[in-house]
Amino acid sequence: MTRPLSRRTVLSGLTAAALLAPLTACSGGSSPGAQELEFFQFKSEAIQLFDRICNQFNAGHPGVNFRQNFQADNVTALRVRLVKGRMPDAITINGDYNFGSLARSRVFHNFAGSAPMANVTPSIAEILPTLGVGAPGENNGLPFANNGSGMIYNREIFDRHNLRPPTTWDELIAIADDLKGRGVDPFYWGFRDTWTGAPMFSSISANQLGDVAGWYERRRLGQTNFEELTPTLQKMLQIAAYGNANKFDIGYNDANQGFSQGRAAMYVHGTYAIPAIRSYNPDIQLGTFATPADRAEDTRVVSGVDVALTCGTDPKPEVLQFFEYLMQQENMAAYCAEQVAFPTLTGMQATDPALEGLVPYFTSQRLATYSDHNFPQGVNLNNYMQQFLINRNIPAFVNRLNTQWDRVIARLNSTM
Repeated sequence: MTRPLSRRTVLSGLTAAALLAPLTACSGGSSPGAQELEFFQFKSEAIQLFDRICNQFNAGHPGVNFRQNFQADNVTALRVRLVKGRMPDAITINGDYNFGSLARSRVFHNFAGSAPMANVTPSIAEILPTLGVGAPGENNGLPFANNGSGMIYNREIFDRHNLRPPTTWDELIAIADDLKGRGVDPFYWGFRDTWTGAPMFSSISANQLGDVAGWYERRRLGQTNFEELTPTLQKMLQIAAYGNANKFDIGYNDANQGFSQGRAAMYVHGTYAIPAIRSYNPDIQLGTFATPADRAEDTRVVSGVDVALTCGTDPKPEVLQFFEYLMQQENMAAYCAEQVAFPTLTGMQATDPALEGLVPYFTSQRLATYSDHNFPQGVNLNNYMQQFLINRNIPAFVNRLNTQWDRVIARLNSTM
């Protein structure tokens, strides 16, 4: 059972500075007398593209003027807006735990059964409801673009050493040993930023668990515990032992730059990192492959809804028309090509050459959701994981996760 979002819930974790932070707007030209509507979005890299899409929609709908309001910390800003009763007209949001928390608070429209949702690939349409819904059977967001998380590799290094992407875990380790023997760092890491261990955790655990969302639901019900993930944690430590010696001294941005300079053969991150890597070296030849399971047939690609479209429970008709326009193939294709993302509509495929190694998993719908997206905010997974990668103590990490998870879930259950 869920209850409406309270002021206390919305304000949880916010600072006074966040409450006072002004909203900034990016907008195109307006039509005189048109209805002003807000497009509240968080992707800084896509501001210009979304401006063009807004202007194109406005041109075809003379009585409407959608203006883009870019918010980098959009979840914090959105919670503030909800407290003030100022829900934006149209919203983009990342499909993570924050989305699920807000959806459970019954603040989002139900898109289940809508025309745009009918065209979404079924396995992708199922991702957002696993994070949270306003009521059983609802789906509170339209998946606009997906990412894939596995391994990015430098094609030139692989070709130079006559290597092919592995299909099993043992093959991956054999490649790592081969590269290490040739004086090449197999992996490049940037663990100074606490969250950078999470992609490895999510992609390896997906292969172990299969039904990731189902396993975390059983964990919420107390039917299992994190000791069951010991094989995942062992594999994390196994591959983290390879690679650059300064892994705890550099963060995500420095690691992107280092990998772009050819300092290692493989990079354990999602496809979201590809534009950043290319920004340092536009000529780098990148490929991707799924983080392999012990058996090739058990391998899955972790995929999340990188950009979801949503709105309040009682949207204006023009907002739903705008979403239908955004979800048209040409607009989705333009976004995915620019941002190196996976389209969500049935029949569409990613076209960037770097993504071709992951495309078959999307085509066959061998996908799993992110483990870290299932952790309540009160469980500081990223900090605990960074410490685990430093001290390499699996029992201590498991004990910390179990203790903190049970404490947070008990607190959440007491407020329902």
